[in-house]
Order: sequence, then structure tokens, then C-alpha cells
Amino acid sequence: MKSWQKTILIICCLLGMGISAAYKLRLDPDIVGEIKAPVHVNIEIDKAYINSVSIIANMNPGKIQIYSKIEKINRIMRPVILYSKITYGEDDTPFIYALFLRIPIESSSEVLDAIDNISIFIGNKMFYFSHLDVVNLQGKEQGGYMVYELQGLEYKKSIIAALLKFPQWINWYGDFNLALKTVLAFITQPGRYIITWCFLICLLILCWPDIKNNYSALRKQKKPWAELLLLSFIVLTGFILRFNGYVRYSSGFDELYSACQASNPDLPFMNTFGDPGNPPLYFILLRFWFMLFGWTEQSGRLFSVIIGSAAIISLYIMVKRFSNKKAAFLAALYMATSAYFIDFSQEMRAYILEVFLVSIVTFRFFIIMQKGKLSLNNLIWYIIPSVLLVNTHYYGSLFIFAIFLFFVTYSIHTKTFTWKKTTVFFTGNIIIASSLLPYFIHTAFNKALFDSDFNTWIEKPGLVLMCIAVLVPLLGVLYLYLRKTVFQKTLPDSHRCFLDYSVFVAAVVYLIAFGISMYRPILIMKYLILFYPLLIAAASITLINVFTNSSKLIGGLCICLMFSWVVEGYEEKQGNWDVYHEALVYISKDAKAHFQNTSMEVLPKISGEHFYGYKELPLYVPGDNYDILYFNPLHHSEKEMYLEIDALGISQDRILRIHINDFQHVFKIYAGASP
Repeated sequence: MKSWQKTILIICCLLGMGISAAYKLRLDPDIVGEIKAPVHVNIEIDKAYINSVSIIANMNPGKIQIYSKIEKINRIMRPVILYSKITYGEDDTPFIYALFLRIPIESSSEVLDAIDNISIFIGNKMFYFSHLDVVNLQGKEQGGYMVYELQGLEYKKSIIAALLKFPQWINWYGDFNLALKTVLAFITQPGRYIITWCFLICLLILCWPDIKNNYSALRKQKKPWAELLLLSFIVLTGFILRFNGYVRYSSGFDELYSACQASNPDLPFMNTFGDPGNPPLYFILLRFWFMLFGWTEQSGRLFSVIIGSAAIISLYIMVKRFSNKKAAFLAALYMATSAYFIDFSQEMRAYILEVFLVSIVTFRFFIIMQKGKLSLNNLIWYIIPSVLLVNTHYYGSLFIFAIFLFFVTYSIHTKTFTWKKTTVFFTGNIIIASSLLPYFIHTAFNKALFDSDFNTWIEKPGLVLMCIAVLVPLLGVLYLYLRKTVFQKTLPDSHRCFLDYSVFVAAVVYLIAFGISMYRPILIMKYLILFYPLLIAAASITLINVFTNSSKLIGGLCICLMFSWVVEGYEEKQGNWDVYHEALVYISKDAKAHFQNTSMEVLPKISGEHFYGYKELPLYVPGDNYDILYFNPLHHSEKEMYLEIDALGISQDRILRIHINDFQHVFKIYAGASP
């Protein structure tokens, strides 16, 4: 084939890929996942005028009229809430260009005056129109009605739409988000992009000789920059996946505790030692991070994004040292794209720091195992990251203890056990454990170990956890059988040792946590994240060996299936996350609009007004006089909120419920029966 013919075919393949992907996206935009924010509208209005107001949503296709609905009319209160979630047919979240109020012409002024406020939640952003904003809306006549556009509504501007001079959607999560989700959907859902994949396969066939020659040339050069380039690409991919939407959801209760109590740079430093369930290292690091880059939600979440990206590098280095580059790249790719690790990399908690440190601790431990004897230098470099790990989460102590048991067990199995070596290693573990003394003396003894009410929210192991505990020994026996019959022939000694270590440590950590939980519950699945890097590494090593030494077809298929598994759930963000920030924005703006009244707020133990930059309202004390009382739903179910309100002696007939999303609300309580 002549070069110009090949060039034309390549251009045709590229155009075919772009056109077919764009057509599929236009035909079914929801195929790529979460690209549109849900929209919830609340109108507080005098109930005498509820039938005179409706919402018009200008969406694609056409203008669709959405009438606000009221759940029930309160017979005592004059104000009621008209609530609408903007939907279209079976589309739970349509593209929306604009929202309008529609009011009959003959009563427009009267109805506008009856509206106290309008609150619109677009994703985690709240837009508030006070009574003054509403009465000053500029409308236009349309078929016997006055139509008023609610301006200023926009989650994120689309640069592409602006360049093409298209109307902007008010609930658009952004162009970058769309591009990323489209690539992910293309990779993980090949059946839906079958035409695009056909063009891609043709393109690869055309370019395969060039790709093969370039790859061979790179391998012959044996320069480190090629390896660094590929690793950088994987880490950058992981960072982008973690960075995209990292502040799209409000911080939960535990995150607000990390930011507002434990790591607040304005509070005493010893607050970092104040959490009886978590050692202080993460809180100390987060506190210093806040001091350098600002005390904000964005800053705190970005700290976790960076640690989560660094964990990809630490895993790669560990696997490469004790296996090979192919397995290391595969493990790094799995961690970079894992929906599980991405979620933990987007919250202000210590779990992702554990993941980062586990690979380093394992790296240093296997250097000791390789050397065969314990030098002081190697022991010190093992102790340092281990100290950091046990001071990050108490499961780190279980992990270090499991490593010690493996050290002894493996030494006996390989007939390299000596009392001197074991005693030296045991001494190192004593030093690691001693590093927890300041934390234990200051916090853990009084507030955790001797407090029967501590962590009562963790239940004793249920049926699922019990079944796992029973399966662990059975799977261990199966592993021993495979090790003797399969792995003995196909895996090198160093690979088998690493698999032994991964399986042993994971099993011991789980069984110890399960055993303790039968007396004092400590076992929940998210705490087990610290041995997930080992499982990913073990799976990568096994798959690469299957691919290299056995059937390439079976190995490649297993690699693809595992990739589909690790990225599964990337779109499934926690829909029930706390909505404290959204509620706080509403409360702050509504309280400011009602400045003539005394506004008070019922708050949970953690207050985040200053963290988010809002003026703190006075806390309600039973018996106080108030005009408006707000109830922020942080870490509360609706049932719990009603129980607390009943306990305060407040009648439910005086409550207005403002819908933040499908699950969470903020309560606005009027003092008088007829405000």
C-alpha cells in the first residue's frame, strides 16, 4: 500500500471514530454517565396562591411546563413549600437551558408579593431568590401569563457551547467531565460503541507495523525515560480521575470533623490527638496542609487527591522491585482507574494515606526478606514508614502485627529461622508500637479503650462477615493447593513469596479484626482498604504470569475482566452523602433575607459555618424565643430529625421542609402558628 493511500485510510478511520462516537453520544447522552446535575426547585409562598404559580423549564427538546407540587397543605401555617424536581418523561435529569416562573397576568403582582423566597438546588450548588429579588423580576407576557426568567442559574459554563454559540445548560457538569466520561464509557462499554471500536481496530491494523517498530526501537535503547513516560501517563490518568468532581459532593460528617475539629489550624495543636478512633498523623499533615494552602473544602480534598495519586507510584515501585515492570504497570493502572480508590481519594479522611503507606512498608519489609539478614539500616527504614502507618489508623497496627507473624512463619517454613534475627525484628516492632504511646496516653485509654459507649455505631459481625471469616481458611487451603500444583511450576520464587505474603497478611488482618469484633466491634469493610493494594499487586503478578507463560488469550481476557471490575462504580457516587454545605447556604441566605427576625439554628456537634465562610447563627437552647428556627440535616435521617424536633417540644405543624435532593432536606420552623 502506498503511503498516501495509507494516510487517507488513517484519516478516514479517525473521522469515523469521531463521527460515530459523537452520534452515539447525541443519540444517548446518558451512556457516559453523570454529566448533568439534578435540579430541585422550592418556592415558599402563601398557600392562598399555590394554584397561581408554576415553573417552566426550557429544556431539550422544546419548552416543557413543570407544575410545582405540594405534598400537603398545612392548615395552621400560611406559608407552604411548592417543590418540583425537574424531570422529562423517563429522563430523571434532562438538559435544562433556563427556568421561568409563570403567573396569570391579572394576579402577577399579587402573586409575586406572596412569594417569600425561591431556592433552587443544582447539584451541590444553591441559588437563592429573596422576596425582594422576586418582586423585582422582569417578566414578559406570553399567552395570558407573565413569564419571569430566574437568571444567574449555572453549575458550570460550557466552553464548547460558547465557541459554537449554543445556549448554555444550567445543569452542566463541564466539558472536561464530559470528555473524561466519554473516554471511560468507550473503554468500559465497547458493546455500545461497536462502530467506533471497528474504526479503532482498523486504525490499529493500519498502524501496527509502525507501532511495533517504534516499540522495538524504544526497547533497544533501554533508556529510563520511556518507562517514566508510561508511568507518568498512568499517574496523570489517576490524578485526572480523582480530580474530576472532587468537590462535587459536600463533605460528610467525618470529613467535617477532620477539617473543623482535628485539623483546624485555628484550634490548639493537641486537637489532632483528640479523636479516640483515629491516631493523629493524618490530622497533623492535614493541619499543616491547611496552613500552607488555606482552610477550605477544596484544599482539604485536593490533599487526598494528591496522596491517592502518589499511592499509584508507591505501588508501582513495590511491585517492580519484587516482580517485573509489566506486573508493576498493570498494578499501577488498576489502582489509577479503581473506582474504589478514587472515592477514597476524594474525601478528607486517612484511608487513602494508609494505602500509600502500605506499599512503602511492604517495600521495605521485602528488602529485609531479600537480604536474608537484618542490618540496622534496613531495620530503621522499615520502622519509619511502619510508625507512620500505625499512627494513621489503628488497623495499621494489625497490619504490622500480621507482617511480624508472616516473618516468623515464613522463616520457619524456609528453615531460615534464628532467635537472634527474630529478636531483632521483634525489637523493631516494639519500637513501632511504642510510637503510639503519646496518642494512647492522651486519648485512647480514656476515650476509647475504657469507654463502653465508644464506636457503638459499629455492629457485631453479621452473616456476611461471618461467612467471609469461614471462607478465609477454606480459601487459604485452596491457595496452598494451587501453590504446590500450579504456582510452583509457573511462578519464580520471589513472585510466590509475594503472593504468600499478600494472602497471609490479608487473611490474618481480617481474622484478627473479626475475632476482636466478637467482643468489641471494630470490623467494617472500608477499614480493610489497607490490604487492597496487596491484593491488586498479587492479582497483577498472577495475570501477567498467566499471560506470559500460558495462554495469551486467557490471560488477556482475565486482565480485561479485572479492569472492568476495578472501574465499575465510577459513576455510582454516594447519593446519600451529607448535604450540610447545601443546607448551610440556604440557611445563611434565608436568615440574611429575614434579618428583622431572630434566627437560630439547631446544629449537630460539628459546626462548619466558619469553614465555609458563613456567619454563625446562635444555637437554639430549649426555652429560647425565636422567630425562625433552622434545622440542618447533617448526619441525620428525616426520622431522626423529627424525633429531635419532638423532643424539643416543637410542633410539626410549624415546619416547612425544603428539598435539597431526593433524600435530604433542611427544616425551617416558624415560631408562631400564623407567621
